[in-house]
Amino acid sequence: MATRTWKFIVDPAEEGLRLDQLVASRTGLSRRKAREVLMLGGVQVARARVKVAGRVVRPGVEVRVSVDDALGDPPDADVPVLYEDDFLLVVDKPGGMASQGTQASDRHDLLALLQRRRPGQFLALQHRLDQGTSGVIVLAKHPGAHLGSQFQARTLEKTYLARVPRHVEPVTVDLPIGRLRGATPARFGCTGDLLEPRPSRTDFRPLAPDEVPGLAPGFYVVATPHTGRTHQIRVHLFHLGAPVWGDNLYGGVPADQLWLHAWKLSLEHPVTGVRLDLVAPPLRFLGGPA
Repeated sequence: MATRTWKFIVDPAEEGLRLDQLVASRTGLSRRKAREVLMLGGVQVARARVKVAGRVVRPGVEVRVSVDDALGDPPDADVPVLYEDDFLLVVDKPGGMASQGTQASDRHDLLALLQRRRPGQFLALQHRLDQGTSGVIVLAKHPGAHLGSQFQARTLEKTYLARVPRHVEPVTVDLPIGRLRGATPARFGCTGDLLEPRPSRTDFRPLAPDEVPGLAPGFYVVATPHTGRTHQIRVHLFHLGAPVWGDNLYGGVPADQLWLHAWKLSLEHPVTGVRLDLVAPPLRFLGGPA
């Protein structure tokens, strides 16, 4: 992703400048481009997203600017609905789409797309998937339908499908995950110089031959994470020497997509108490070259 970022403190000599003037002056962007970046949500003032071009920022305040040159137009894709009632909306997130707003935009993500399609509807993400990961994702349609307690208690059952470069025997990886100190771009690991490593456990097994008919030829594993660390499945598979196909951050075989799919999620309905077994068929894994 072609992302450019700037961070600066407003100087007393810049007092009285409009925010679009300030951004243009400090980044070298044109005034027109600065206004576009503001409209996309790519400017934060004191860690809060600001879109008002005419706002005046007082000296000493921190400003952050992020520009993603690969964004293009906001997505307008159809997102399959897997389950819906008065309290929950469960959809199959497309791979390549952020779950929520990024530093550069709050218009190019799943939540923003659904809010455009459902104006006025309360929608709150209950968890996130990596941008490249497709599959089951849950949103609350009512403030009383949150799943936070179930995630904290680890009573939800999550099942992922991943394509890998070789056969993987059934195994549990029980190793802490932390951010790798000094890694650019940011990466995580379970060995080396880690910042704030936290316990992480994932069960892996090979996908049974007839479990998902029609998959593109290759090796597949079923992953069951018991914790929810950033990049957990990707990091644990990298540790096993079998990184996810298409995962350029962790040494995966080059591909035009990340072959990681949130396949199944089992949870207790936060209002009715009924057990929901949610499934997103791995359609983008079907057919295609080996």
